[in-house]
Amino acid sequence: MSFFTYSPCETGREGGDAHILFHATESKWVKVNDTGLEIARRLEQGASVQDVVFHLWKRYRIADDIARRQVEQVRAQLAAHGFLKPGVVSKPSRSPRLNSIFLHLTNRCNLACVHCYTGNSLECPTKDLPAPLLFRMLAELTDHGGTSVTLSGGEPLLHPNIKEILRRAGTRLDINMLTNGTLIDREWAEFLSDIGVYVQISVDGSCEQIHDRIRGKGSFKKTIDGLNYLQRSGLGDRLNFSTTVMNQNLDDLIKIITLARRLGVPLVRFLPLRRKGTAQSTWQTVGSGLSTKEYARFYDDTHRLHATVGTEIEISCGLSGFLLKMPKDSGKDDIWCPVGCRVVVDFNGDAYPCVLMMEDEFRLGNVFHNSLEEIIQSDAMAGVCRVLVERRRKIEKCAGCTWRNLCQAGCMGQALDNKGTIWDTDDFCDYRKRAYKEAFDRILTIDD
Repeated sequence: MSFFTYSPCETGREGGDAHILFHATESKWVKVNDTGLEIARRLEQGASVQDVVFHLWKRYRIADDIARRQVEQVRAQLAAHGFLKPGVVSKPSRSPRLNSIFLHLTNRCNLACVHCYTGNSLECPTKDLPAPLLFRMLAELTDHGGTSVTLSGGEPLLHPNIKEILRRAGTRLDINMLTNGTLIDREWAEFLSDIGVYVQISVDGSCEQIHDRIRGKGSFKKTIDGLNYLQRSGLGDRLNFSTTVMNQNLDDLIKIITLARRLGVPLVRFLPLRRKGTAQSTWQTVGSGLSTKEYARFYDDTHRLHATVGTEIEISCGLSGFLLKMPKDSGKDDIWCPVGCRVVVDFNGDAYPCVLMMEDEFRLGNVFHNSLEEIIQSDAMAGVCRVLVERRRKIEKCAGCTWRNLCQAGCMGQALDNKGTIWDTDDFCDYRKRAYKEAFDRILTIDD
């Protein structure tokens, strides 16, 4: 079968003649009525258009021209979404390709946040990726057709060669910089604006009291000052807030969205807390007792809020694997996860497939010794890509799940964080199932 169905009888609703047809292996789906479902099933079984037209006439006495028009419309709809392809239904696959790199430029930082996944730099020897090595990687990325680089740390603005790094990257790449914002003054803002950098600013509280408790005294004011400088320099539409959800700000998250609206920040990203780095030693304070129920409540709250603010501000609540169609940059392989298309490099030079998979078992090589080409085409990366596409079939709870080709077994990095293995779903599987059911139940009730 090239498709399976989600129908009114499965939603618990009475009546209705709408059905969702899900592609057997891809994320595509279409909505049809009772007649459309009958037509689709007969076409799936190999019936010709004329055979289906005759069946509709014989069973329902539908006139030949009307029946033919209906069959042709359904066939065209299915064909446009990749259904009814002849031969064996293909399985998804991903071939590694170098689209972007994520660089932890340095472990230097002027703050000591209670949850930092890279650890407290004030207690460690200083480590910077050397400028010549960075320039080589940037050149190699562009030579391979890569389009973007993410610069992180530590605090990337503390790298001793950061301005030259930004200048070189800015000539051929989109730059995303992750910063705490406290070091940005008028001069820095104008420099970043001239290059056209996208800037993500860490904001973990809507007010000084909460933010400073997490990031240090005086940091909130400096961060907001930095934001104001960036906006005045013309980068207003290239800014976003990033917030890590933890005990200290759980009841403040909606207010952070309100703060972003008031300050004119177009996007707020929320990230689940990771039990890594500094958070390992501070877990009793930042993460103990923080459960999926609290996250679920927040997800519900953001959904309701988003319905009221509309497109005024974009909210990414950190729920990986919940989407009704693949993003435009997912590529031809129909996979939303960027693993296999990006190389993540830490300040020791070690390379990994994902920020959430920076563990020895997933180490791909080291940029001091290996080129990006060697890393992206390594057996280790190929193995991770195979796992990426196999999880939805081999994880028992996913194999028969209606939403498997949309969710794609969720984020395997998040699963590693939550369960200690990539061969399981993350902690938000049940929430996603409920969210998908509610979404498609609403779609079934909408009059086309």
